[in-house]
Amino acid sequence: MMAFDAYKILDEREAGSMIDLIAPCMDDYLYIIDLKNDTLRISQSAVERFMLPDKFMNDATKHLRTLVYEKDRKLLENHKRKIYDGKEKSYNVLCRLISGKNSPVWISCRGEVIHDNEGKPHYIIGCMNETGTRQRADNISGLLGEKEMASYLYSQPKEKLSGYLIQIGIDDFGIINNVHGQIYGNYILKRVAECIAECLSGGQKIYHLVTDKYMLVDMLSKSQDEVVQLFKRIGEKIDEFIVDENYKSIFSVSAGVTDISILAEGAIECRKKSDFSLKCAKKRGGGSLYFFEEEDYKASLRKNTILSALRSATVNDFEGFEVYYQPILDNADRIIGAEALLRFFMHSDEGDEMISPVEFIPLLEESRLIIPVGEFVLNEAAKMCREMQQYIADFRVNINVSYIQIMRGMMANKILSAIQANNLRPESICIEMTESGFMDMTPCFCSFRKKLDENNIQFIIDDFGTGYSNLRYISEMNPDYVKIDKDFTAMAMRSEKDHELFRKIIEMVHSVNIKICIEGIEREEWACAMKEIHVDYMQGYLYGRPCEKGAFLNNYGNINI
Repeated sequence: MMAFDAYKILDEREAGSMIDLIAPCMDDYLYIIDLKNDTLRISQSAVERFMLPDKFMNDATKHLRTLVYEKDRKLLENHKRKIYDGKEKSYNVLCRLISGKNSPVWISCRGEVIHDNEGKPHYIIGCMNETGTRQRADNISGLLGEKEMASYLYSQPKEKLSGYLIQIGIDDFGIINNVHGQIYGNYILKRVAECIAECLSGGQKIYHLVTDKYMLVDMLSKSQDEVVQLFKRIGEKIDEFIVDENYKSIFSVSAGVTDISILAEGAIECRKKSDFSLKCAKKRGGGSLYFFEEEDYKASLRKNTILSALRSATVNDFEGFEVYYQPILDNADRIIGAEALLRFFMHSDEGDEMISPVEFIPLLEESRLIIPVGEFVLNEAAKMCREMQQYIADFRVNINVSYIQIMRGMMANKILSAIQANNLRPESICIEMTESGFMDMTPCFCSFRKKLDENNIQFIIDDFGTGYSNLRYISEMNPDYVKIDKDFTAMAMRSEKDHELFRKIIEMVHSVNIKICIEGIEREEWACAMKEIHVDYMQGYLYGRPCEKGAFLNNYGNINI
């Protein structure tokens, strides 16, 4: 602020002379605006760049309005209004000016407001810097950018290219900006850059990528352990800064590390893997370090590929989705219904790939695609149920529902609509949810359960025993029956001790008048053992594997007639 204080004791002519003296030594365009007299003094280089009439201009407001790109004028007018109202003493704004070629040029405009003796804004003094190809160093951090980093790396002899690329990101930087404002946020960006730089030695260079991200080119460290120690030093330096700032803002940095040999794969792939590494680090929590793993990267790419295919299938009349059905029998070996199971076939140039539900179901839930896809399953299953009731009058179909569908998809109403559209009895549709699917008796879930009960729609707890099960819990949920997970079934067949434990679980559930379906019945002796302990329903490969509707109708359509 000393420079601005000095300006107060200079007259306007002398200050203009200082601009003429200093400006040729800088890439920035310097300017002084006299708010009271509406005059503008600017660097000669800006006059030539933007075809201004002169470096000294009266009617500054008029000239500036002409100079500023039309779509950005309102932005600058808002800043000017804040200055006049005393709400803004300094600013840093990104906008566009019209060049001599009549094309918009992005510039970073920074300035300080100088007040008169009465505390009213008198002068604005500052500088403008082009953010395009002319800019080398970042305005905030003072660091060179990605282009300069690339030039440095590709200028190095291949035999000397060893070490690591370390992308560093400030954790939750958005919170700093929201709480303290952009000016303080910019200050943090600058100080973090300085903290990192203070920890570096020869063979280590720091560059600014975007906003809150930096790239450390480390051709000094020879092992991951050395990188860990470097990252530790950076963290300690940042902690020291936070203490010096009296904890005004508490934050950490995370880092993703790739081997510098990755440059051989090209700039685009290199940046993708570096970004991925930082993302993985941040997922671990603030202040984390992650070393790139090819398997993790491939898994991420596959996840994104599947997600893209799921989106495409959803908007293309659910092409690639199919509903399979697996029979459910009572303890007298009669088919009483089936579970509807969603399958997905991903199309590619190599052919169709059947994707495991373990892979695609979580992606449907994360993306909220489970809402339209779940409705597709519901409608297909209701149609199938209607067809099967031609052969088995009381046939019912179990449909899996996620909590997301209940919260966002008005699921109860959609179930009732499907029942009505297919002329089904309410008890023909049974709703399955895993324990982890609801966990607590939330108002949303309670409303859903109430509507099911009011309309005689059965509710089933799936995979019982894998979550938070206890007698009180299932009593509160009041399901029509529970399904024992297939892993528990297999366990019960391993030893007498496990079988006795399994029998006690059955007795416990029956004691509160809740029926039981056993999943994973694969052998005849398993079925016999389950009948001996009086289970109500059974499901498994012994009775049939999941199959599409046509095959199910052919295999089971007249089995009970």
